[in-house]
Amino acid sequence: MKSFPQCCTSLLNRACDLFWEARLGIRTLGGESSLHPDAEDYGYLAYHTYFSMFDRLALQPSDVVADLGCGKGRVVCIAATYRVKEVIGIEIDPSLCAQAETNAARMRRRRAPVRFACQSAADFNYSDVTAVVMFHPFGADTLREVLGNWRRSLQARPRVLRVVYSNPLLGSMIAGQPWIELCECWNPSTWSRLKFPVNFYRSVPA
Repeated sequence: MKSFPQCCTSLLNRACDLFWEARLGIRTLGGESSLHPDAEDYGYLAYHTYFSMFDRLALQPSDVVADLGCGKGRVVCIAATYRVKEVIGIEIDPSLCAQAETNAARMRRRRAPVRFACQSAADFNYSDVTAVVMFHPFGADTLREVLGNWRRSLQARPRVLRVVYSNPLLGSMIAGQPWIELCECWNPSTWSRLKFPVNFYRSVPA
């Protein structure tokens, strides 16, 4: 059972989510189950939290942002309100990917190009990506392959890669990599509008 502060902040988040859905002209509310064995069900954070995350990243026009397990495209659309080089949504479920594409096509206030890849995050080419966002989208097997892809892309094209992992149930797997470091942790507090922990990582030179 939720406490009084949790109820208040949840209602505030809900009201703000409805505001941003209307302002951007998209529909990303509601959960959906995944049929893929190593994919988690569709979930997300409040708009307020995602805007705070992107502000913390201090996105630049040269950034390429990738949302792993983008679902219906909430994070992609939020990221596209910033002036960045490109925003990419990666989603293995064709139905969710189609909904994300529909949302991106009709969204208002877009400032960046958007594209989607309907495939496993383990198979995506990350050579141009500088910022990754994910809300615990998959299990350990997929994350292990994704980490390997990130490392190879950094070896092939040295750059700084930033990763924001919300609901970081497998955070220890990332923390165990010698080429990436944990920079910051956001944890929910009594009156916080943040409902899940958020970890910020940054690649380090080889």
